[in-house]
Amino acid sequence: MPAKGVWVRVPPPALNPMYEKAKKYLVGGVNAPIRAFPLIDIKPLYIKKSIGPYITTTEDRNFISFISGWGSIILGDCYPELIEEIKEKLNDGIYSGLSNEYEYLLAELIIEHGYPYHQMLRFVNSGTEANTIALRLARAITGRNKIVKFDGGYHGSIDYLLVENRSSEFGNQIPSSSGVPKRLIKDTVSLPYNDIDVLEEFFSTYGKEIAAVIVEPIQTSNLLIKATPTFLSKLRELTKINGCFLIFDEVSTCFRESFVGLGRDIKPDITVIGKIIGGGFPIGAVLSSKEYMEVMAPIGNMSHSGVFAGHPISTFAGYKVLSIIKSIPNFYESIKSKIDFIVNNIKDDYIKINYTNGMFCVYFSDKKIESSEDLDRMDIMFFIDFYKVLISEGIVLSPHPLEPNYITYSHGGNVLEIFIEKVNKALSVVRG
Repeated sequence: MPAKGVWVRVPPPALNPMYEKAKKYLVGGVNAPIRAFPLIDIKPLYIKKSIGPYITTTEDRNFISFISGWGSIILGDCYPELIEEIKEKLNDGIYSGLSNEYEYLLAELIIEHGYPYHQMLRFVNSGTEANTIALRLARAITGRNKIVKFDGGYHGSIDYLLVENRSSEFGNQIPSSSGVPKRLIKDTVSLPYNDIDVLEEFFSTYGKEIAAVIVEPIQTSNLLIKATPTFLSKLRELTKINGCFLIFDEVSTCFRESFVGLGRDIKPDITVIGKIIGGGFPIGAVLSSKEYMEVMAPIGNMSHSGVFAGHPISTFAGYKVLSIIKSIPNFYESIKSKIDFIVNNIKDDYIKINYTNGMFCVYFSDKKIESSEDLDRMDIMFFIDFYKVLISEGIVLSPHPLEPNYITYSHGGNVLEIFIEKVNKALSVVRG
């Protein structure tokens, strides 16, 4: 990590030796498509060190990063207090295969302080798995099959949620991925986000057939577009009237917006969370009432099991991270001030920033985009050129304008000042 106040950019090498090796055995040289920078058309970065907001590649190139473990890191990577405690914890063993005390301690902390409108939870290994279990639970309880999602919402790589909105009728959807048989999505519909008229008309036809509606209150893979309060209220009203479940997907937003969940006013039947609650280790969780959760095995007969569910290192790290957050006075106000600094110090009229407390999307457009209908106003080519200059200057953002960047506690004033300086330089270069 460079000395404070000094940032030296290392020019990219002519070749990327690790990429040449990796692509022989890994598809595209990566294990997640976005890590391949497909929109930007540059080679993947292979990281050997990540400390605070800084990353160092296998070619010893230094960067300031705002990817932050795709939102799973909020204190900053390699946070000293956390790292020392994890090292000590590893002396007790990696994994016995049985239950551990931090499953309970983390669950208690999440329910009592973050999601008091729920009563129980089940830990799993990822956000995708958590959403799968949440929907299975809703189907098990209601005895219905049909699922409603919304355009722009992403809930993981679940076959029956990979649909495009081509129709507001069940059975007429189109898979958004090859390898998904149409029969698997016959009970799924994707509706326009924030469109109450379409929602009401749809429920008037199908309401009594729907098992669950799954929604992101903030669409974290769609430019951080937010659900309006009236839209969420109408969702809550219609799902209650029709006896179907309302599921909030807060995998990316839990404990990032604040210490209390986004359902504190609406109160969904099920909430799905992840990322931060594992402290950077794989995790997910399904939260609901005691009545509903005990439909799962071993109390009920809804199947769910997982070898690594409630892993002692994930739950230990998550418990420690949330405890540290609670111990820091005005933690979320500090995160907000960092976002405000970025927003207030980028002056170019063409660059736009959509943001929440702890996340921001950078894009280029003649007007601010606040709905999916306006996404075609985005200047993708300008973003690509801007991104290439910015990464050459030692700054790594999410390599797609729809995906958020994440602020951590370790993104201090000096780091943010460098970021603003490099953004302005990149803008001037692209504009010529």
